[in-house]
Amino acid sequence: MVCAPSLPCVFPFLYEGKFYASCTTDGSSKGISWCALTDKYDEKRLWKQCAVTEYGGNSGGKPCVFPFLYMSHVYYTCTSKYYHKGPFWCSTTGNYDKDKKWSYCADTRIDANYPTSPCIFPFIFENNLYSTCTIDGRSDGRLWCSISSNFDIEPTWVYCEPSDPAPCSFPFIYRNKSYYSCTTEGALYNQLWCATTPDYDKDSKWKSCSFQEYGGNSSGQPCVFPFNYKGEEVTTCIDEDEKNEKNGRFWCATTENFDVDMKWSFCADTRLNKKKDMESKEPCFFPFTYKKEVYSACTTDGTSGWKPWCSLTANYNTDQKWRYCEPSDLPSEDP
Repeated sequence: MVCAPSLPCVFPFLYEGKFYASCTTDGSSKGISWCALTDKYDEKRLWKQCAVTEYGGNSGGKPCVFPFLYMSHVYYTCTSKYYHKGPFWCSTTGNYDKDKKWSYCADTRIDANYPTSPCIFPFIFENNLYSTCTIDGRSDGRLWCSISSNFDIEPTWVYCEPSDPAPCSFPFIYRNKSYYSCTTEGALYNQLWCATTPDYDKDSKWKSCSFQEYGGNSSGQPCVFPFNYKGEEVTTCIDEDEKNEKNGRFWCATTENFDVDMKWSFCADTRLNKKKDMESKEPCFFPFTYKKEVYSACTTDGTSGWKPWCSLTANYNTDQKWRYCEPSDLPSEDP
């Protein structure tokens, strides 16, 4: 048996008369996960221990970023297609077409029995046209996309599960323009999307926007407004989360009383639009509460930039109404 750890796995491979579509511990007395480096291991006996992290590539083995764009298509999986034929690889930024950074995928990510194709947008499902990931047809609230243009004829699909489940960041910069809600701008995307950092041009981080509520412990049931949360009436999606199970993403209750029922979903990204509040001429409300802190002046807390902001109501956590501060909102330096 010859071990050659620097080469990629070959899936499926034949071992003792059985085909393997992923790494296996079969035949290892120490329980080591391994794969063959040839499709006929019984003949050539070439193998390696499976890598559990990304490796190689021109990014030095940085981890995969899902979703990523390659040749104008959206990938939520590793792929062996097109430019890097043979071994499975992934982009290490959200846009391979722009940044050209990649790694070989961890061998443990790969299973030849599962699709590794990009989402196709738009696609047809039950005679409806979809331009983004959807929960329709599922009872668990998980987002998915078709990898064929007509799912009704060719039912092949993948989950739309990003490696970093960050919320949309509004406003964000794309091609030197600010966006305050999800957009279809950019010929590469062919779908509704948003950046997950304030500057997409710099970071290449993004997500596919959902038209629907998704996930949560109510399996993507729609929002119910208003709902009761901590004894207060809430009329919009919020990102407050004491248990840290929502990762800073916006969510809503799916019954009228969250305090009693504890049922929730992540909000549809299309519900979130910051432009109206940011352009508001309403006066700042001082003092206001933001994440358990009381502010009596404009602040940059909660942002990655330098521009101060203020709440337009006494409690930003529940109302989510704000705007950037003008010079007249800032305290005077005079004695």
